[in-house]
Amino acid sequence: MSARDQTQHAGPLSGEAIRRRLDRIKGEGWGDVLFVPAVLLALILYLSSVNEFFATELNVTNIFLQAATLAIVAFGLSFVIFAGELDLSVGAGVALVSVVASTVMRDTGSIPLGVLTCVGVGAGIGLINGLIVTKLKVPSFIATFGMLTICQGIALAMTDGAVVSGVPSSLGNLANESFLGIRWALWLVIAVFAALFFVQTQTSFGVRVFAVGGNREASRLSAIPVDRVILLCFVITGICVGLGGLVLTSRVQSGQPNAGGLLALTAIAAIVVGGNNLLGGRGSISRTLWGVLLLAVLENGLQLEGVNDDVQRIVIGAVFIAAASVEFFRRRLRRRARAAEEAELVAAAEAAPAVGASASESTKRRSKPGS
Repeated sequence: MSARDQTQHAGPLSGEAIRRRLDRIKGEGWGDVLFVPAVLLALILYLSSVNEFFATELNVTNIFLQAATLAIVAFGLSFVIFAGELDLSVGAGVALVSVVASTVMRDTGSIPLGVLTCVGVGAGIGLINGLIVTKLKVPSFIATFGMLTICQGIALAMTDGAVVSGVPSSLGNLANESFLGIRWALWLVIAVFAALFFVQTQTSFGVRVFAVGGNREASRLSAIPVDRVILLCFVITGICVGLGGLVLTSRVQSGQPNAGGLLALTAIAAIVVGGNNLLGGRGSISRTLWGVLLLAVLENGLQLEGVNDDVQRIVIGAVFIAAASVEFFRRRLRRRARAAEEAELVAAAEAAPAVGASASESTKRRSKPGS
């Protein structure tokens, strides 16, 4: 039995031991897993009680549709953040994808070609970002900020700032038609979440992403191809940007060169609100999902209450700051829990030699003649 197991089975728990166990639960369990869902549930109950339209089927569907682009982009961006990097270009990338794909579909009348264009343009943006960061060693903040400006410039230059109309009307089926009572756009969100959740939790690549984000130098010493992992994270984000642009285009039935202005910051906010570490090395796609839902419900509730758009931004910004503050207290709880765990192990290690010495002395006394 290990020293830790000996400590756990040594007898009834003292008051101090119980307190340490509760600290560990709060620091690693409740604080990380249940906090955001609990806040979301409280917000839903409150909005349902003060507004009769909130819980209607139409409004719930609108919440999910409005959050679809944000969700897809945030899922992809999570991988970049898990790896300890940042991508500010996702909003401008969605706008460029929307413009290019709309132009292709307008000129060719082919929706499949437009879909491939979305994925191709998005993946290309992610690939370029990844190569700049890994090969030229440009900090991701600078590299992706430059890409943001480039994407905005190209989108505006292609359209002169006007929307691209004339896309095939059947493209709207993605946002308007349902399968098993769920819009096709939401099925796409579910598919992206399921695929990335599997990659994060069930593949060696997912483990390497967190290793790179947690300690890059140790990852290199462990023969992990750090640059390749980071590059693939940017490509994953780019593909999600392409799919997010597809959903946006299907909803508005046009190319939007000015779309996604605050999408990058909102996606980062959703990731942090969900409980992920902005510095990398720790997090989960499921936490990002909770963050997206919380922001979507909050924004919808403010809209139903007739709150001004500018005030909505103030409230969402305050929520972002509050989420970062909560993450600070979570880190303190985790450090406290780890310190308590280390104290238990040290106490068990110190007690083990004494127990061994007592047992050895008893054996010697029994082995003496006449004992």
